[in-house]
Amino acid sequence: MKVTRKWLEEFIDLSNISSEEIIKTLNKIGQEVEGYEKIEVPKNVVIGEVLECHKHPDADKLNVCRVNAGDEELQIVCGAKNVAAGQFVAVALIGAVLPGNFKIKKAKLRGIESFGMICAAREIGLPDFHDGIMVMDNSLGELKIGEYAGKYLNDEVIELGITANRGDCFSVYGIARELSAGFNKNLKSFESDYEELQEGIGRVVNVDKHENKKSSHLLKAVEGDLQLSLKIDYRLSLVDIEAKKKIEKFAKYTMQSTGVLITPMNICDIELDNENGVDVVKCFGKYFVGIRNEISVEKSGKYLIDANYISPKDVNEAVFLNSLKTDDYFFRASRGSEPDLKFGINHLLNEMKLPAYSGNIDLSIESDKKVINININEIRKIIGFDIDEKTIVEILKKLGFEIKSISDGSLKVAIPLFRHDIENIQDIAEEILRIYGIDNIPSKALEFKEKIRINKTIEDINYLNEIKLKAVSQGFYEALHFVFEDKARLKKYGFDVIDDNVDLLNPIAKELNTLRSTLLLQLLDDVKYNRANDYKRIYLFSAGSVYDKDRNETQKLAFVINGFRDYENPANNGKPFRVEFKDIVDKVAQVIGEFSLIEGTYPIAHPYQCADIIQNDKKIGVIAKVHPKVAKEFDIDDTYFAEIDFDKIPKIKKLATEINKFQKVTRDLSLVANKDLTYKEILDTIKSLKINELKEVYPIDVFDLGEKNSITLRFKLQAKKTLQENEINDIMEKILKVLEDKGITLR
Repeated sequence: MKVTRKWLEEFIDLSNISSEEIIKTLNKIGQEVEGYEKIEVPKNVVIGEVLECHKHPDADKLNVCRVNAGDEELQIVCGAKNVAAGQFVAVALIGAVLPGNFKIKKAKLRGIESFGMICAAREIGLPDFHDGIMVMDNSLGELKIGEYAGKYLNDEVIELGITANRGDCFSVYGIARELSAGFNKNLKSFESDYEELQEGIGRVVNVDKHENKKSSHLLKAVEGDLQLSLKIDYRLSLVDIEAKKKIEKFAKYTMQSTGVLITPMNICDIELDNENGVDVVKCFGKYFVGIRNEISVEKSGKYLIDANYISPKDVNEAVFLNSLKTDDYFFRASRGSEPDLKFGINHLLNEMKLPAYSGNIDLSIESDKKVINININEIRKIIGFDIDEKTIVEILKKLGFEIKSISDGSLKVAIPLFRHDIENIQDIAEEILRIYGIDNIPSKALEFKEKIRINKTIEDINYLNEIKLKAVSQGFYEALHFVFEDKARLKKYGFDVIDDNVDLLNPIAKELNTLRSTLLLQLLDDVKYNRANDYKRIYLFSAGSVYDKDRNETQKLAFVINGFRDYENPANNGKPFRVEFKDIVDKVAQVIGEFSLIEGTYPIAHPYQCADIIQNDKKIGVIAKVHPKVAKEFDIDDTYFAEIDFDKIPKIKKLATEINKFQKVTRDLSLVANKDLTYKEILDTIKSLKINELKEVYPIDVFDLGEKNSITLRFKLQAKKTLQENEINDIMEKILKVLEDKGITLR
């Protein structure tokens, strides 16, 4: 989107405001400037009048002209075909330096002296928008003979990167409106100035059908011979807009100037219909408006001008649903054109300078403005600064918003129809902020006031991820499964099954017809699959939901190991040991922390290698060897497993403590105990003494004495000082005495 400074000045007073300041302000208010070019005619190029023009006596393609250049009359030889007496032209005087370092000197052409040059636009650094010499007129200002031509032709082109949602800025008037808010200056008032005929438009135009549903139209008829001004040709070339016919140039100039969609045609009776959801205006049976623009002017003299508007939403929907072809006209309509049709029509008629038939044909549809109630304090909260109410109101008015009412810190704001992008209070706050200037908002240190959002679910997920990482570090691979199982298989291996009244109504498969109550059967399937694929060391784990008979959900963690303890390598001569019960115990302990074991039972466990896992004096799971019969049915060899209630694993945060610099003392006791006395009972008896110096106790030897067992326990003692021998003996005596009360004696 390109505009020029002088074009902008038709709508807003920019005197005493530099172009640099204009560009800075446009960038500040969100209209990004992508390019700037200063158009400047060389010095010593003045306005001249061709007084006489005769053919060169010795050259058919040359003319000898007498030109009034203000202070003097000059004889200039010119080769342009279109030069003629009575024209106002741009004259390069002797001494002028034109683009390309072309210096104008006194010359003699075919024996006739020439004292200057009548110039074409391209010859003085302007766009090449015409043939022959550039013929000047008063459209860029009242011409004065001998005046510097740059006074009329010099301009500055500003190129803007308008975003697609800001269709209101795809015109010079739209940018002037933005600058009005940016500089807090009023727009210039616009007055229509054209001759109106006594004969009304109804005498020359009939509307045969009027069924428009989504587009508005305002029709005006004019009569006369169109004369194209230099201003229109020149400015269209500066902003890179091409047009061939005169009437097309007038239409495109008006659209670029005002943003109103303009479609000219020869005067005719029209039909306004709706076809497949698309409003169609037909003139001579082939003219469409609102979606696609087909210029139907075939001869000059009488013109029907249609200023029209359709909302961007409707035009885009119609194009999509009907697969319509699009063009530049669609580009403007789809982004949001100017809905003030009377403004566009009057602007065009002022430029055409032709008499118009009185009255007009108004085929507009009612469009109510969207009204948003906004709270001033909420606006300030969004912006982060207390902008005073008066400034907010002034900014909104300059942007075309209508303030319906003001009361108790609230505004009722009517959104202008040309701002289809405004939907809510946040959009309005953005408008206020960009005009007020984000640089005018005092910076503040970023402050976070975050609420504690961690709950049990997040804690469990984080802890489970920690458990998984530990399992992977111990060589386990995670296995993922459905939560569905085969009900008959669960019953076969002695696991609980869901009661029929709460079971699945529509299972996805016969083998997956209920919710699982254990993770182990699926893990054994995985072991079988991996063994069939010749994997000889299988360490797997799984975590997920299981369900009891009432369909209550709990989270479990399960491990299985099978095959070899290590991979084949030179360290074990290629003969690694097979996994044993202690291997699963050691690996699980590395994952969930230390625990103790007591004898237990489980549906698929080996009767003599099954234990309950105890942590903090609570049972949290089971660890065992798979029953040989079950292993055979799964076609696997010795396999060990553990299944743990995840919610029962203590979530203890370990803290680093200072290392005790004093040496530990080790003492052993060889004891004789009854065979029905378990190690746990012996350990609980020792722990009941709550001896602070006792750091560790564990068995190192067990010997069968027939009716009784011999067990050797190792004790490790440490204090925050060096323990003396008598202190050590007192502790050991205390331990021995409580054991003797249980019938345990020294061997």
